[in-house]
Amino acid sequence: MNFRQIGRERRIHRGCTMEEVLKTACLFFLLAGIVIPGTERSGGTELSRGRMQIMITAHRGASYKAPENTRASVELAIAEQADYAEIDVRLTADGVPVLMHDRALFRTTGVVNEIDKVTYKELVSYDIGSRYAEKYVGETVPCLREILEAYGEKIKFNMELKGENNWNLVETVVALVEAYGLEERCVITSDSYDMLTWVKTANSNIKTGYILSRVYGEIYGYVAADFFSVKSEFVTAQMVKGAHAEGKEVHVWTVNKDSEILRMRELGVDNIITDRPAYVREILYGHATSKRTVVCYQ
Repeated sequence: MNFRQIGRERRIHRGCTMEEVLKTACLFFLLAGIVIPGTERSGGTELSRGRMQIMITAHRGASYKAPENTRASVELAIAEQADYAEIDVRLTADGVPVLMHDRALFRTTGVVNEIDKVTYKELVSYDIGSRYAEKYVGETVPCLREILEAYGEKIKFNMELKGENNWNLVETVVALVEAYGLEERCVITSDSYDMLTWVKTANSNIKTGYILSRVYGEIYGYVAADFFSVKSEFVTAQMVKGAHAEGKEVHVWTVNKDSEILRMRELGVDNIITDRPAYVREILYGHATSKRTVVCYQ
């Protein structure tokens, strides 16, 4: 063997040694819970993908510390670094889309009436904050337009369309998303598959989610649903694997306990919907605002 061959052998040996070192370092960082860009969805890194890519959605805004579906709850979701704010949308009697979960107004406003029987002008005269806490006195039911205008560039939105099949609700919500150029920052969900097909008819670029309280049998053939929003108790590893195989995501609700947060992480779900976004982030990542990043070259 001449000197040139010996040098080549040594370079090869050094390269293999460095590769082994890098692989060992990558494994260490994965086990330590540190993000390694580029490994999340590659083969053999399901653990990394499940732990590092989970989005966090604030349920009705961060509703454990602020009145649900209000400006205050959306602002708290932003402060707690939620990726999305989930909000419920209904139409008033005069066709204005507003943030309201129940058709009946009594639980949140104390008024004995229904959302589709009052005008928007009448609705905003109701104080919904005082029933929650003194600090929120004067908080009123917001319309969707003001929420998207004020916060559309600060947080993404999951807008659940409530009530019976209503083309006017779909058309109005889609038009507002388009008006503010938020197609990439908003998803629309519903427990009505017909509503989702109408959303796709109005604008196929808007991402949609089919809400399911229970899951039995085959569910992956719903072409108008880009993801499934499922009650966490019914989520299994087989369901998540099947959805991912079809290119669909799995979002889970409403997850507030640490044991269930950790179970969802191990199952590899894509999005956790919670009343407590900061707490979920702490459980998932160990640090509420952790930004540690290590790049491993492959």
